[in-house]
Amino acid sequence: MQSDRTTEAAPVVLEIDEAEVARIVGRIEEARALIDAGDVDEAMELCESILKTPGLPVNAGIKVGLLVRDLGHTDIANSVFENSYAKLQLVMDRLEDPERALLPAAEALADLERYDEAEVLCRKAIDTAPDNLTVAVGYAAFLVHRDRLDDAMAITQRYCDLTDNKFNGAIHFAMIFDHLNCDDASRACLERAKKHCKTKTQRAKLDFFLASKGMKKTAEDQHGMAVELFDEFADDYDKQLTKLDNNGPSMVFTALEELNLPKTGTRRILDAGCGTGLCAGFLRPYAKELHGIDLSVKMLEISRQKGGYDYLARTDLSEIVTYPEGKFDMIVCADVLVYFGALNTVLRNLSSILTPGGWLLLTVEHENDPDVATGFKLYPSGRHKHTDAYMQKTLAEAGFPKPKMIKHARLRNELGAPILGTLIAVQKPALMFG
Repeated sequence: MQSDRTTEAAPVVLEIDEAEVARIVGRIEEARALIDAGDVDEAMELCESILKTPGLPVNAGIKVGLLVRDLGHTDIANSVFENSYAKLQLVMDRLEDPERALLPAAEALADLERYDEAEVLCRKAIDTAPDNLTVAVGYAAFLVHRDRLDDAMAITQRYCDLTDNKFNGAIHFAMIFDHLNCDDASRACLERAKKHCKTKTQRAKLDFFLASKGMKKTAEDQHGMAVELFDEFADDYDKQLTKLDNNGPSMVFTALEELNLPKTGTRRILDAGCGTGLCAGFLRPYAKELHGIDLSVKMLEISRQKGGYDYLARTDLSEIVTYPEGKFDMIVCADVLVYFGALNTVLRNLSSILTPGGWLLLTVEHENDPDVATGFKLYPSGRHKHTDAYMQKTLAEAGFPKPKMIKHARLRNELGAPILGTLIAVQKPALMFG
């Protein structure tokens, strides 16, 4: 349950623009990385700096407080927690919006280990909006973390009974329970999905998730499945990624800052798999032309409404003939390649449209299982994880040199479980011989 915005409770979460949200999240992730690297003094200095951010959302402040506590500064952490709880107390009785106020406040309370108060807000949210997917997901995840799986399944059943699209509802919760390590519950949701599976595209989608559990899939209409999946997800895309504490765009933002590339607005930039335009804001200072491409028309329509791009086009990354014409000086591929297994074709396509000296920045989910011989593996989320060795090998085969940057950080949370991601920045050779 994660959100950084609400209209009802400014002390809880403030309305700030997406670029500022990305900056704050990126700095928190940088602090986490410093702690992992053992640079505790620098991490503490960064945490103190973040806490001084004007208008810092309470949720973000609490997460920084947790880092400060891990660093051993319990007095500072306790002060942050006390101030945050005081702000929450001022507004809790007045919160009404289930998704944008009650759920974020409940998560903040859970982070403060005030579970009984958090559940009161969760119950209020689900009673107000039992057919809201985000609310149902948030409450179910909370119950699982409180070791109340039966109650979580009841919330799931109630949501699926109320929603018109019972197939997608069951599939969605199958993914969620899998990531919460509730295998029996996940399989029960897949069995429920089977009962409501009516079209070839739905069958392909179901098979896709069954295959991730080692079961045979038919490979029917996989392209149609992908289009349908993202078209249906489009309207709620930003909200769902916020709930997952998505860090993909922030990883790219942080990498660009570290590379210290000049923000001269001279580059022709391609946001490959732009979705709803989460990267547009921080790419703009580098761009003379900013192009966004995606497989989903609905995603592109939302990007068009936001107005962040100069050009938008429907593109299948595996089909070069669908790409925009011309060469690009920078290509960003944030949280897109996870939907591909083998990346040979896509990386060759991207290399072919990148100018000499141009930059490719991409994220994938990190696979660290040594038994994954192929270098990538499909998971029940419907996404693949890729090993570092596979990424470097496949980039080299596509004509790229050794990456300038390979960084690992939390890419997102799958409702409480962190998913480690890999950020790669590689520069195409300026001169080619042979």
